[in-house]
Amino acid sequence: MKEITLREMQIIENNLLLQFDAVCKKHNLRYYLDGGTLLGALCYDGFIPWDDDIDLKMPRPDYEKLLALRSEFPQDVSVEAPCEAKCEYTFSKLVDNRTVLKEIGPNTVKETGIYIDIFPMDGHPVGEKACKRHYAKLSRLNSLFHESQYGYGGFCSSSSVFARLKGRIYRCLYSPWRLYRRLTKLAKRYSYDSSEEVGLLIEGDPIREKFMKKWLEPPAMMEFEGRQFPAPNEAEKHLSIFYRKPISRKLYYQNLPKIPSAHNHLVYWKEDPCQD
Repeated sequence: MKEITLREMQIIENNLLLQFDAVCKKHNLRYYLDGGTLLGALCYDGFIPWDDDIDLKMPRPDYEKLLALRSEFPQDVSVEAPCEAKCEYTFSKLVDNRTVLKEIGPNTVKETGIYIDIFPMDGHPVGEKACKRHYAKLSRLNSLFHESQYGYGGFCSSSSVFARLKGRIYRCLYSPWRLYRRLTKLAKRYSYDSSEEVGLLIEGDPIREKFMKKWLEPPAMMEFEGRQFPAPNEAEKHLSIFYRKPISRKLYYQNLPKIPSAHNHLVYWKEDPCQD
């Protein structure tokens, strides 16, 4: 077993990004750098030195087209989307099948390959009250979805008889796949292309992820590891909302606080790539 270093992991992820970009260009699919990847592009022209993933976001119509284009990628790369047999996430991943990545959580170990995350964006309703109602419904389903990943153990191990009973009922009624489908249907209620405000709804905090669609279109091209990729044209505004602090290239360039990764990974090659 040959372990993969952080920098090697970044190079593999960057290669996935290049292949993803090629497919998107070929089929005119919209996507944008997101999260720490966007912050790295803004402040480092590439990866934040200690970052270990790439985050991308796509308008829902383009995201669904991408899922129908899985055969466009090389044999050693696959698009992993939620399915009935394996529904661990509410978004998709582009995976390097030559590698193994074991994601170690508090109660489980998820195994895949090195990947980049691809998040779908949906439209948000108009008005504060409508948004609050929409987010509340999504939040309830999101909580159930994440609880379902652990077999509703949080309910079933409770000291409350009512909570344990609820856990047993949920275990019978709500599989991860069923909850994912309900989440997706709810998230798609407001069309992306018809909405003025858009963002991620079924992963993360919808308030921090909401922004004006005009901040994306037309995209700005930003350097990331020596190549140009589409990014929000108001990247600093978007990042300031997401990180809840002023973000600018001038203020943060080479001066970002080191944020520990939320990931706990064991990463290695399936076979030693140096061997014939």
